[in-house]
Amino acid sequence: MLALGRILTAGIALAALLLSSEEAHAAPCGRVRFVTVYDSHGLTAFGERIDGWILAQKDAELESYTLGGASTEWLVAAKVSLRGYHYHSCDKTPILPRIRVPERKQRAPSVDELLAPPGTYEKQVVLVGLGSNMPGEPALQVKNVEQTIRRIRSRPDTVCVWIGPPSMRKWSSGFGDKVYAMLRAGIKAVEDDPTWPAGSPACHLIDSRKLSAYPDGGDGWHYGFFPAGIEAATKWADGVTGELEKLLRAARPAPTKVAKNDANTRKPPFLMPNP
Repeated sequence: MLALGRILTAGIALAALLLSSEEAHAAPCGRVRFVTVYDSHGLTAFGERIDGWILAQKDAELESYTLGGASTEWLVAAKVSLRGYHYHSCDKTPILPRIRVPERKQRAPSVDELLAPPGTYEKQVVLVGLGSNMPGEPALQVKNVEQTIRRIRSRPDTVCVWIGPPSMRKWSSGFGDKVYAMLRAGIKAVEDDPTWPAGSPACHLIDSRKLSAYPDGGDGWHYGFFPAGIEAATKWADGVTGELEKLLRAARPAPTKVAKNDANTRKPPFLMPNP
């Protein structure tokens, strides 16, 4: 009887977990869902600036994951970061300034956990900021990038944007080229699939090297919380959001004809900034 009781208790707990997950997806707090997944660059002013830009968009919902130490396979094989941060705007709690984020563990989500069922949102926009941590030769990560993008784009309402690594003093230009070649190869592997719609990008790649310059000081990798680091991280983030605006405006749904009596009640297309 004791064993049966434990089984029943476990079953009830599992049902409650599944129900709570369904309820969370059933009650969105925005028309467009944004998901950001960062490595340790998300713990700097860069991640704070990007998330702030998203929260300023009209009718946007944000779920943000920062996973210190994460590399390109973390959304395929769930791993645990020793320094992570998770924020969801539907919780109605203020987002923490990154400099005040405490040191705590955070499990990497699976892609299925990141995305809601089709039809829940007007669009789901996934921003993947992984690639700065390379466990070995970059070319070995092509398959992980491909699998991540396939899972994101398996939902018909998703937009995938991969934010590549910035300029870093510890990286040679040749190594940076290898990392970006790997990211492009992962994207191309999805687009080369015969079933993929011709001319449709599987995932947009933002080359952060063109938008950033590593400052004097720092550890050579992170755009940390020192004056020049904050300034450089902010400039990098502003460059990325400028690229995002172009991509997302192009991804807006095509306008449809509206009857005159419906014109005043029709919702505007997504990505309309708040005044």
